[in-house]
Amino acid sequence: MTRGHAVLALLGFGLVVGCGGGTSATPDAGTEDAAATQDATDPQAEAELRRIVAALADDAMGGRAPGTAGGAAARAFLAAEWTRCGIAPIGDTFEQPIGASGGVNLVGRIAGADPTLRERHLVLSAHYDHIGECGGAICNGAYDNATAVAAVVQVACALAASPPARSVLVAHWDAEEPPAFLTADMGSEYFAAHPLAPLASLDAAIVLDLVGEDLWPGYLGHFVLGAETSAETAAAVAATAVPAGLEVAHGGLHLVEETPFGHQPWSDYDAFRTRGVPVVFLSDGQNKRYHEPSDDVDGVDFPKLAREAAYLLALTRGLANATATPVFVAGGADHASDAATALAALTRALGAGGIVAALGLGADTRAQLAADLAAVTTIAGRLQAGGVASAADLAALRRGVQRLMCLAGPLYDEAVCAML
Repeated sequence: MTRGHAVLALLGFGLVVGCGGGTSATPDAGTEDAAATQDATDPQAEAELRRIVAALADDAMGGRAPGTAGGAAARAFLAAEWTRCGIAPIGDTFEQPIGASGGVNLVGRIAGADPTLRERHLVLSAHYDHIGECGGAICNGAYDNATAVAAVVQVACALAASPPARSVLVAHWDAEEPPAFLTADMGSEYFAAHPLAPLASLDAAIVLDLVGEDLWPGYLGHFVLGAETSAETAAAVAATAVPAGLEVAHGGLHLVEETPFGHQPWSDYDAFRTRGVPVVFLSDGQNKRYHEPSDDVDGVDFPKLAREAAYLLALTRGLANATATPVFVAGGADHASDAATALAALTRALGAGGIVAALGLGADTRAQLAADLAAVTTIAGRLQAGGVASAADLAALRRGVQRLMCLAGPLYDEAVCAML
């Protein structure tokens, strides 16, 4: 792997395989959402999330690789959870086999309460597979992606108990990891090419990948990306209340996707965006445990995960209850928000308990991050005053964000990250 390809691998969720190395939406502010926000740190909610994560990340699942007994066991567990809380299959079964990968998607449906809007759908999803074994050990994939699956299950069960206006397709994708990543045999891509509900009925897709931990130790950021793909979706995101203690950062997907080495989608949202479906992608980012045997239950921050699940419920219900149909916008952007997010992250990275101190990074890296921060500070001020972002501005915003991602990730090499 060349240094350039190493950086590109660091910036794509599915590429690191080995170890060590129009009209505004009007979201409904229902009582369920208020309760979810209040109960975000409720021990019972945390315990339920822990139960699901522990079951999926147990050694008995063998790392949940597609086509394995562990993957089948994970599907059986999740299907039982869905059945228990009243989520129904679209046809005779929850399962959608995925061609050559050996994977199997799980797809269920919560029928909407509104007689007209129930024919429209919101997708709520997270991939359930992981990479199996690495370095001779089982990689249990608690953070990737059992935590996200647990949050989706908890939210889907709440929605099944009190359905929103639109119908909700609940999906756990298989074959998100390599070698199927970004191929026709990736679970989400296969579904989008062979939809179990009309593609034209999908108003938006919410995707979670890597939640419930920190980008670096002590950084509590929760990234919400992709709302720029629809003005209505952006309005719903902006209107969603954030639970106390959760630090939500909004940004455009370009911040993480447009790298010096090419365009790099991160996860399952890409299958929907490429077909003109608005998306929202929620993630806490790759950290040192990503695709490592150490990615186990003991590393999960369950109070944070409970807050993220409460936020997800409020966001999902808001989108599912919105009266306006989201309209896809190609190339939409809110660069002032991008700059604010980059500014906040870089400020935290250089402060007390930031990435430099937490990971013991060197003086040269600190100087690079300080230069990134200075550039982003200037850009943010200009955009907040009504300026327009130039190509150079966007490159600087991306560089600062992607350098943090590179340094925080599992294969970081300060010399490699310096090339950004």
